[in-house]
Amino acid sequence: MLKYSNEIKELVNVDLVSEPEQLHLFEKKNKKDNTNTHINSNVYNPIKALGHTAPYKIHKYFARRPWNVFSEIIKSFSNENEIILDPFCGGGVTLYEGLKLNRKVVGYDLNPLSIFIINNMVSKGDDIKLLFESFKSIIEKIGSLYDDYYFFEIGGERIYIDWIETTFKVICPQCNKETLLSNELRNKPGFYKCLNKSCDNNLKEEKGFAQRHSKRIGHKYLYLVGFDSNRQKIVYKPLKKDEKRLKEHITYLESIITNNQIAVTKDLIPQNWDRQKEDTLVEKGILNFQDLFTERNLLINNILLYYINEEKNNLSANDYELLRIAFSNTVKETNIMSFTNDAWQGGKPTTWSKHAYWIPSQFCEVNILSAFIKSLKRVKNSLSYNNTFDYKVSKTSDFKDLNDKSNFLLNNNSIALSDLPENSIDSIITDPPYGSNVQYLELSHFWYVWNRDLYNNHPDFSLEAISNRKKGFDGAKSMYTYEDNLYSVFNKCFQVLKPEKHMILTFNNKDISAWLALLFSIFRSGFTLEENGIYFQSGVDNYKQTAHTRFDGSPYGDFIYVFKKSDTKNLKTYESEESFSNDLDALYHKFSNIDEVSKYDWLMSFLNSSLPIIEGFSKSFLQTNKHNLFSKFNKAYLKKVY
Repeated sequence: MLKYSNEIKELVNVDLVSEPEQLHLFEKKNKKDNTNTHINSNVYNPIKALGHTAPYKIHKYFARRPWNVFSEIIKSFSNENEIILDPFCGGGVTLYEGLKLNRKVVGYDLNPLSIFIINNMVSKGDDIKLLFESFKSIIEKIGSLYDDYYFFEIGGERIYIDWIETTFKVICPQCNKETLLSNELRNKPGFYKCLNKSCDNNLKEEKGFAQRHSKRIGHKYLYLVGFDSNRQKIVYKPLKKDEKRLKEHITYLESIITNNQIAVTKDLIPQNWDRQKEDTLVEKGILNFQDLFTERNLLINNILLYYINEEKNNLSANDYELLRIAFSNTVKETNIMSFTNDAWQGGKPTTWSKHAYWIPSQFCEVNILSAFIKSLKRVKNSLSYNNTFDYKVSKTSDFKDLNDKSNFLLNNNSIALSDLPENSIDSIITDPPYGSNVQYLELSHFWYVWNRDLYNNHPDFSLEAISNRKKGFDGAKSMYTYEDNLYSVFNKCFQVLKPEKHMILTFNNKDISAWLALLFSIFRSGFTLEENGIYFQSGVDNYKQTAHTRFDGSPYGDFIYVFKKSDTKNLKTYESEESFSNDLDALYHKFSNIDEVSKYDWLMSFLNSSLPIIEGFSKSFLQTNKHNLFSKFNKAYLKKVY
């Protein structure tokens, strides 16, 4: 497409030494100093958290931690050539920063998406020229799908569509006539006026019906959005000829699907999911993962994947996966969870703003070619960034090879099932799941239906260390399940860590039961807290406006805990839940009278003072007994102060 000619020319230029970010230049200039400062001091000093560098932008992952915070932790608690382990490697921060700092890294995660992302994050590319030729070939093929259909005309200028503002057609529950869930008809959150002016809903004082009670029957295009030759944004209400052309486009795409025998599957979203209950997907007519796309974008994404697979024999396995991760990121950008808000992303479409299958009533049908080009740029920027560092990735599936041959071991499984040798790891650095905050496997399954041919395993949901917000459905996980699954991981971590070495983790939660579950599981495993081993680390300033950090009472950042595989201190022993509960209550009431401190200072003080109590209870009563404490120490417990 002519519209993208300059972008394509820049993208396929094999010279990776493009203008780097200021941060990138700083790192390159100070690489030696960054690697060797305060090695293995066993003390962490909180620093200013920085935004993601290019490799972390290659693909979305939920709740990634700041890279430079983990880099600082690695330098503080390990030495070069030592082996560091992340048993919840998730978005890959420990592993990637460990490689840059010349550590041997071991990562475990149940989530195949995590493994897929990390493998591509660390890549430097095998044959850049061939890879970029594939970029160009696929872009040209996808461009041909749009040329004659996805545009509108103003003043004789053809303007290609970047996205279409789209809404749901629904049946009004009051008058049974067709209406829309557009922003213009929204009366208040979740309530909409009916297009039928004589509808009784419009005569009510509240003037509207609840969208959750309306039957969805299709999509309606509201506005076509593009940019003219002067890069001015044009918002255009489609005429009948435009709507006809867009319908003809669907017919054309269906013919390509048929002629090339491309399978368009339907993958049912499981009913026994927390996110299914939370996000009311069935009520919104979302039964299959494919229902999360407009008809056009579902067809084009399947055709795009077909074109990518045609390049498979031309590329190395590693470079082919770079194409696939660009596709996977494109799928993320082009579903109906995409929306616009003038206050976010400069008014351009944004997707996955929440840790949920959140579907706005007015959404965007995003141009897949535009999204794919942006995703390829992310891949190129990541390769450019990685090739300025002299680290090497030598992968292995055998831990024994880490001693001399290799530096990278990644496993798509629970570490609890691993055969890692005892006393073999120099340090453990991780960011465990935060209770019920993020349902990682359920959310990541969105990509599973597109990437399953690349995954070795189907994820085992039963081993995932999370709790569910919703209760009473088959397979629902409680905070007790969360604690037990954490314990299986931390117990193995204690076995494989060398004596007197450290496990460092980041954590935050407003629910005291999540804190207790985490700490019970760690102390039960044998760890003790390092002296002065708790810190508060502020988050990245630019990320403060994301949905999950905007709630009142949420301290922005993470607590950093430093645990040690060491002899147990003299601790109070407990013979009952009641005595522990009374001690924790007494401490809470003491701290609840403290005024004029920030919420995270209060929480840090309370938790820090409670740790000897929690450790003593874990290493006495919980060694042989189950507890029932979460019925009392639940999300409501801290609300008086926190």
